[in-house]
Amino acid sequence: MLEMKLKQIPSDFIVEEIPINEFSDEKQEHTVFLLEKKELDTFEALNILSSKLHIPLREIGFAGLKDKHAYTKQYISIPTKYRVESFSQKNLWLKLVGYSNRKIKTGELKGNRFTITVRGIREEKIPVVYRRVEELKNSGVPNYFDSQRFGSVIHGEFIAKYLINRDCENAVKIFLTHYLKSERKQVKDEKRKIKSNWGNLEGIDIKNPVFKRIIKRYLETRSWCEAYSEIPSRIREMHINAYQSFLWNECLKEVLKKQVDHSKLYPVKYNIGTLLFYTDLTREELEGIPRVFPTISDSMKLNSYEEEIINKVLSRENLVLSDFDISGYTKNFFKTRERECILYPGDFSISEPMKDEINTSRPFKKLVLSYTLPKGCYATIVTKKLFGH
Repeated sequence: MLEMKLKQIPSDFIVEEIPINEFSDEKQEHTVFLLEKKELDTFEALNILSSKLHIPLREIGFAGLKDKHAYTKQYISIPTKYRVESFSQKNLWLKLVGYSNRKIKTGELKGNRFTITVRGIREEKIPVVYRRVEELKNSGVPNYFDSQRFGSVIHGEFIAKYLINRDCENAVKIFLTHYLKSERKQVKDEKRKIKSNWGNLEGIDIKNPVFKRIIKRYLETRSWCEAYSEIPSRIREMHINAYQSFLWNECLKEVLKKQVDHSKLYPVKYNIGTLLFYTDLTREELEGIPRVFPTISDSMKLNSYEEEIINKVLSRENLVLSDFDISGYTKNFFKTRERECILYPGDFSISEPMKDEINTSRPFKKLVLSYTLPKGCYATIVTKKLFGH
């Protein structure tokens, strides 16, 4: 693991969305804006715009979620009838770039361009980084879902796994009582109150409208599965995606262990466990890794290779494929998608080492990386490959 510092300031991590469509200069039903932000996640930014511009949140279109701890640029659409031309406040800016005949929908992007400044690097370690860059160009990097995908996982608890095990009560309990240090004090206080009154929720005074609605539904129906359905759909989808993505990561690790000499594999930690990366692959090893691997659902069709890998992972989880049919008692479901196993960054460049003007206790260097990735891929997986964390 190489010593380095990432995201010390927002401009150290710049993300620019690459749109899938061109936008018209002629006025149409939806106005398209470039949304620039820092120290806000996408939902926080959209909530601010909805409140300040008096536009229902559901009418604002966006293609993808962008990190809070970064300087990001992405495209959003607002119905032209609201006559918005620009918006600016601390950490958030809107610039009109064109028009579209329809709302921007989730997933409508080619990918993202990343410009990442990595700091705090010892000068003697620079050749190691350049050597790993050549490895990256030749044999790519495992296309794992990284820590950002797992924001709904607190203390290693996957809400979706409780749903799979038909335990809706604990699924709801985790959502209503577990919290991160970064959450607002009011939210944490209400979650503590709910936890201390879990066996007696009648009459509890809760201000948060979502929490209040969930508890009300349970008291009316005495069904925790009905109560779970009151969680906003985008959050319920995050619960499903988190567990499905964790399982896919575990499957890819098994693929690598099957195809690659174990002496070439090394572990790198992430927020819910450990990932496996490789070094110095032979052509035979690289060609032995399947191009894609499916995400798990109850309705998936498997070949023998996939079946072997998936059964190995599910046995550790004490699950079988049929357990993933949760549609009968929740409004959620697991869907199979194919995901590329190996990721090759596009338009990759790395700067010459420069003086690190922030970390001055020693003569540290900084490097600037620039590359593009397809949608759904994680820039921090590339930095994990290059720096080991």
